[in-house]
Parts: sequence; C-alpha cells; structure tokens
Amino acid sequence: MRKTNSKKDFIDALNAIAESVYDFHERWNLLDSSKPLHDAIKEREGLLLEEVRELAQEYNKNSNEKSVKLLSREAADVLYVSVGSILALGKNGTDAMHQVSEKNNDKTLKTHYYNKEEKKVKKLDV
Repeated sequence: MRKTNSKKDFIDALNAIAESVYDFHERWNLLDSSKPLHDAIKEREGLLLEEVRELAQEYNKNSNEKSVKLLSREAADVLYVSVGSILALGKNGTDAMHQVSEKNNDKTLKTHYYNKEEKKVKKLDV
C-alpha cells in the first residue's frame, strides 16, 4: 500500500531539495551568469538525460528486482537536476515556476477534465 504525504511534509521536502541545489551550485561555483541561458541549459542536457535514463531503468526492471526506494531516489535525482536547471535560468526560471504554478492552479473541474486514456488533464470544450 502506498504511503501518502501531508502537504507540509511534501513542501518541506521540496524546500530541502531547493536549498540543497542552491548551496550545491554556489559551493561549486556553477552559476555562470555570463553564459547565454540556452547554452547553460544545453550543457545540463546530459545530466538530465542520465538521470531520466536511470529512472527508466529502475521502473523497467523485472518485478523481483524492482525497489520503491531506488525508484524514489531516481525520481528525486531527476527533480534535483531539473531544479538546478531552473536555478541556472535565474529570474527567468523563478518567474516561469510561478507562471506554471498559476496556470495549473487555474485548472478546475469547471474548466478541465482528466482524460483517462491519455492520462492527462485537458480543457473542456465549453
């Protein structure tokens, strides 16, 4: 059975990742503000693809080899690198996070529905 999080536990964990990502990039001097943003993100592509590959390897294992703990760690690694990419985008990245949050917060049962076949929330035709 799947254990659920409280909203507070989830937000605390996200904050821990964000703080760690910020400190990691600061510690290793990885935030080069002179670099064009597209180049900064392109340089991170290999890191992100590696983490996505490792996540896919974990969920594609044979049933007797699968580990929820490893699956969770690989998903968290994808998040860590993604958050680093947002950090590399500076104010553009944080503005985009707010925009995406607001856009998704505006989706309600009156404006959208969950398409089970596509496993996606889609706009109602009203």
